[in-house]
Amino acid sequence: MQISQINPINYAKFGKGSSIVNNSPLLKPLIFNAHFTDTFVSQSSKEKELIKKVFASTKKFSIRNYKKLNDREIEALRNICEKDADLYLTAQDNINNALILKSYLDNKYGKDKYVFCSIGRSPSGIARVFEFMGIETKYLPISGLRNYPDIDCVLGGAEGLKEYGKLLKKQGISNEEISKSDKSYLFYDFTSTGRTLCYFKDLLSKYYKVKQPNMQFLSLNGDLSKASENDNKLLKQAEKYINFYLRCSNIETYSGICELPVNRLFDADKCKKFESEKAKQFNFLVIDILNEEGLLKENSKNKKSL
Repeated sequence: MQISQINPINYAKFGKGSSIVNNSPLLKPLIFNAHFTDTFVSQSSKEKELIKKVFASTKKFSIRNYKKLNDREIEALRNICEKDADLYLTAQDNINNALILKSYLDNKYGKDKYVFCSIGRSPSGIARVFEFMGIETKYLPISGLRNYPDIDCVLGGAEGLKEYGKLLKKQGISNEEISKSDKSYLFYDFTSTGRTLCYFKDLLSKYYKVKQPNMQFLSLNGDLSKASENDNKLLKQAEKYINFYLRCSNIETYSGICELPVNRLFDADKCKKFESEKAKQFNFLVIDILNEEGLLKENSKNKKSL
């Protein structure tokens, strides 16, 4: 698929009777700030019961959870989630930009011949879309790396490197796993100075001794721009995504990935499959939209993903 052939998904059918539907990608109304509490003030008791039944019973809302719902429950949840304009548009924006990046990566590495590794929380919105499209996806929470002057200081200030190493191995980040794979392992982060990406690469290679020729460390904002550079409309869409979600860290509100400071890596075990209700609803909308468009796909290798 050529990047220029990608059209924004038509979401009109997901917002029947709603005034917030916007088919133009990334036209998020910055003056509109729909808070989570505002959305649910007028919920009926049935809506509250449904929310509790579906989202309170799981640490992470997944495709498996979605498939357990009947049509009436899906329709009801869809209507509830669409009331939150920010949530609704965030799901739309992440899908549209994930499709741009996927087309670029498919052309560069081969269709789905790569593993998407999200460093920290910035790439996690697009990573969720990739996960639910069947692309092998890894989540590697870590934050605060860029606050150190060099990797030696990182290693000196880190607490819990052994515990974090266990998390990496459970995510499949090891010499053994990566060396036997025929896929490219793409480690992505939002970059400004590129310091975090550089330090994470050094952390893997110098401390954990994980270094393979099929590993690449890449800028998410850089590749989104490259993927869109030949289409002005897509480029503007990507730039809006970069500025609103990545540069300002707004995607973290919807991320199911916990913040894990580098000086508290011993808390790595707490990151396993935990999501806020907002993140669960984001997952639901992404899964629901992908399902309606015939793009939903499970990958057994994602069972251990956060």
